[in-house]
Amino acid sequence: MEKLCVIFGGASCEHDISIITAMQLCKNLEKKYKIEKIYLGLDNSFYLATHISDISYFEDKKKIKLKPIIISNRNVYVKNVFLKKYCEIACLINCCHGGVGENGDLAGFCNVNNIPYTSADSLPSHIAMDKSLTKKLLDGVVPTVPGVHVDKESFEEKIKYIINNLNDDLIVKPNSLGSSIGVKACDKTNFTEQIDAIFLLNDTALVENRIVDMEEYNQASFISNGDMKLSAIENPISKSKFLSFDEKYLSGKTKGGDRIIPAKISSDLEQRINDYTVLIYKTLKLNGLVRIDYIYDKANDILYFNEVNTIPGSMAFYLFEPLGIDYISLIESLIENVKSSKKYSYFDTAVLRKKLL
Repeated sequence: MEKLCVIFGGASCEHDISIITAMQLCKNLEKKYKIEKIYLGLDNSFYLATHISDISYFEDKKKIKLKPIIISNRNVYVKNVFLKKYCEIACLINCCHGGVGENGDLAGFCNVNNIPYTSADSLPSHIAMDKSLTKKLLDGVVPTVPGVHVDKESFEEKIKYIINNLNDDLIVKPNSLGSSIGVKACDKTNFTEQIDAIFLLNDTALVENRIVDMEEYNQASFISNGDMKLSAIENPISKSKFLSFDEKYLSGKTKGGDRIIPAKISSDLEQRINDYTVLIYKTLKLNGLVRIDYIYDKANDILYFNEVNTIPGSMAFYLFEPLGIDYISLIESLIENVKSSKKYSYFDTAVLRKKLL
């Protein structure tokens, strides 16, 4: 029997946030659908978690006892003494934040196994996860904040460049982590310390000029029946120099910290955000639901692209509610518009019959 499946977890700093997104989604969809839950463990192995509905079950990772499963060619098999087919995946809703779930690896696995899935394809997912690469590809398309990619091999050379070419006010962030993990406002007296800290979590860092007088704006989008659907624009409110992890997820609000939806902005800025979102979505060849984050330099009236989230927290459902699109309708639109399974071609070249070896 074909089943709608939700996958969450994975070896990622955002593992626990993924669990919250998935349980929130399932709570809404279970009003209408029979859902199978697939937990991607910290070991990146698959487990059946359909019977789990309380996020507290996952608090102590050492106490998690779930049935291991194998996924092959759209089928889910339970691992006992023998493999037993459990169900066939009609569509996989990806709720994995960061790690293999968001960097394109899981999408590639789905492509090979003929599994329809709601998130972005493997290549754009990989690109979006790499902040520096994304900025390079968008160079000349939309404004991006001047910055420098730093790895351990080029550390000394890049440090000199930053000191000589970037502003005194800096923002230092991991190059491929989300949820503001490891992000810190710095200056030229202490930024190298934060890079060292990031190297404990991520292989590369990104150092950018920090826009001091700024606002943050986010917008989500997806394709439905060939048309781009743009969400309302939100203005996250931060008490610090940027929206931190604590403000996003430890404020006790399922939608993150304080925010203004729709953002109170001019019609000109609203149009710029709308135009940039369409441009970025098309340039990066995205599909599925994504959220694009912006930084607005108030002093100079410049809207900068910040980053793309191909698996946005809470599936960004709250950004579509002002448009009259409820949670279930949003997810149903994603399911209805999943891309067709990739076709892998083969033709007989007769080369193996030529006895070349």
